[in-house]
Amino acid sequence: MSKPMSASFKPGNSWLRSCVASSSRLSVGSQPPPPPPHRYPALETSTRRSGRSIRYQSSSTEPSRRPPPLVSRSRKPKENTEVIRTEPEIKDGPGAPASVPPSAPKEKPRQDFNTSLSWLVLPDPDHMNYRRVTAQDLRNRREPPTRVKMLVREYIHDSLYNPHYGYFSKKATIFRSPPGGYDFSTFRDQTEFQEQVASRYAAEYGDMIEGSLGRQVWHTPTELFSPYYAQALVSGIITAHKSSAKSPSSPLIIYELGAGNGSFMSDALSFIRDQHPDLWPQTRYRVIEISPELARLQRERAKESKVDHKVEILNTDVFDWEGGDKEPCYVVALEMLDNLAHDMVRYDIQTLQPYQTLVTIDATGNFNLIYEPITDPTLSQAMSYYDRLSTSSTSSRRHTVPNIPSLIRSSTLLRKAYTELPFAPNLSSPDFIPSKAIALIKKLKEQLPNHRFLAADFATLPDTVSGRNGPVVQTRLGRVMVSVGTFLVKHGYFDIFFPTNFELLRDILALITKDLPSASIPGGGIPAIEITSQSDFVRKYGGSELTKKLTTRNGVSIMDAMYGNAKVMF
Repeated sequence: MSKPMSASFKPGNSWLRSCVASSSRLSVGSQPPPPPPHRYPALETSTRRSGRSIRYQSSSTEPSRRPPPLVSRSRKPKENTEVIRTEPEIKDGPGAPASVPPSAPKEKPRQDFNTSLSWLVLPDPDHMNYRRVTAQDLRNRREPPTRVKMLVREYIHDSLYNPHYGYFSKKATIFRSPPGGYDFSTFRDQTEFQEQVASRYAAEYGDMIEGSLGRQVWHTPTELFSPYYAQALVSGIITAHKSSAKSPSSPLIIYELGAGNGSFMSDALSFIRDQHPDLWPQTRYRVIEISPELARLQRERAKESKVDHKVEILNTDVFDWEGGDKEPCYVVALEMLDNLAHDMVRYDIQTLQPYQTLVTIDATGNFNLIYEPITDPTLSQAMSYYDRLSTSSTSSRRHTVPNIPSLIRSSTLLRKAYTELPFAPNLSSPDFIPSKAIALIKKLKEQLPNHRFLAADFATLPDTVSGRNGPVVQTRLGRVMVSVGTFLVKHGYFDIFFPTNFELLRDILALITKDLPSASIPGGGIPAIEITSQSDFVRKYGGSELTKKLTTRNGVSIMDAMYGNAKVMF
């Protein structure tokens, strides 16, 4: 999805400060979490200053005791700092500490949750008594929770998709092009086209974007370049189908994950009906859509385009979907992978052990991060593929080894010496793991073993949060898109989206296919996977005529100009 990023974050902005301060005081629960699979020793508490840290070994065995005060070795603390804290989990059952009811905060809620801006802030010492939750646990809540902790992946998913306060449920509106799309040959260049889009924004969505708050209007290539974009992509599907179908009457089955306004569905089916009538009788189209409102819009769009008899709308989360069969089919995911929540991992520099990250939300709605050994099954599965690729000869190797400088990573003695330096960090910078995307690929291979996957999304993004594969976090303030430097933001007010490493997903898909013999092509082997720029894919399958329709009068492809950072995997 296209999200223009034209302004930088200004901490002094009062509206943004209010958006990163949760006002909820409702408690999800105060029961202690279930016991972890194994206990582990108290970990080090470190306070990072300007990229280095002071480390303290917590020797206390009482989980509720506050660690010793942090004492700086410098004369004056600096601004860019970060707190890293880890605590052992509490066992449930007899002997577990009693739950502690929320107490009045001793200080004002913080307004900026970028942890690099606070030096001595520690998590609430009572965070071990917080209830551990998932996004699924919070689906029925009508306000963001307090006194809970959850994996970063669960926090991001809840912030984006909660039915009552999630960004896509309450704030996001998808821009729709005028009927019939734009005639790009009438525009002098990209600037003139964007001015036309801005005028349509004002005419169609002005009431939504005026002022400090409102609906978040964003656009996608499917909408901006309708109907040509869909025609090019479905032409790739038709080419593959005709070359692999057992007979001319073999069914053409297409699944779309998250169909937005239904524009790709409408444009693709209309193109098959009008340009490939031989395929129309056996064409079937199924949409898996998590949003009830978008599912309603998609049904209306199918009726409007007179293709509703070919369409089945499945209003469910794809991760909850239990359908599927062994028929050959195609799965389309356009601008969907970028909004799949990621886990955040940091590596112990001395041992290279990875730690999963949890977001804690205290009684005032303030956020903090804590770290613990990886126990989550979804993240463990993703990290197992990382481990296999980290010792391989594939291009993904450099994206799967711990994100620590190679010279330090390669030597145990150097790592030990480095961590003993004054103010040296004991954890790596964040590594954002596409655990949901990996889980999706595995689920599709299990339930639709003979599918081909067509995904289009951003391969690179500007203004990302610090860390490997970090996300862009942004919102619309008036008519300006504003990016911020942290993902710890108020639920539902910010879009959080990640760049997609298609080469990494391709290599993981190859591993999954090897592990699932039923997913291999007849006679053995792995289906060929093509990764190309979005523009090259359109040129290859759309042909010169369609490419010309996406070119402005100055001879420049509008798709090249606006989406040079997007790729297609097929």
